[in-house]
Amino acid sequence: MTQISTLRQQTSKAPSIKIEGGRTSLDNLFQRVVCSDDQAAFEHIFESTYASLCGISFRMTKSLESSEEIVDDVFCSFWKNRKTINITTSFTLYLIASVRNRSLDYLRKLKKEKSSTLDDASGITSVEIIASDAMAYEELKNHITTAIQSLPRQCRLIFLMSREQDLTYKEISQQLGLSIKTVDTQMGRALKHIRRELKTYGI
Repeated sequence: MTQISTLRQQTSKAPSIKIEGGRTSLDNLFQRVVCSDDQAAFEHIFESTYASLCGISFRMTKSLESSEEIVDDVFCSFWKNRKTINITTSFTLYLIASVRNRSLDYLRKLKKEKSSTLDDASGITSVEIIASDAMAYEELKNHITTAIQSLPRQCRLIFLMSREQDLTYKEISQQLGLSIKTVDTQMGRALKHIRRELKTYGI
């Protein structure tokens, strides 16, 4: 289990966010996390930005697994250092910059193998990354959706209950009348299937 998965398990029982006027800005949620250690606010930030941030990283690294790990690391660092973070712009730009910088760090580690990749990525401005990300990640999401739809019925149901409803394995097992071991096995099969399908698209 990754660090962010562990952290989300710990915050999963936090109360839901009360949204005034239909929306709560990320800056307001950030203040809740910093000032009140608001776990529900942290979870809301994660859910509302995770896909887009993965897209930014994926645009640079060309690796789904690496982009997910990079974004996970950003959120773990955010939670760990929430009391000392100093943001001079907006929280959204802070997240984008954090993901971009960590993606560049990742590419630096690969510089010996692909010396030109870092130079190409460093020359992309934040605005260009954001603009191109919408198309790149939309295509990625379509591939993921297709892969999920091709899963066997029970396997797909368990996967969606975990990822979309954010239920724990225990909660899923109770609702479906299955053992936790069965849920864990089905999730493992689902993830392997999705990664295998994405490889056919060169991802």
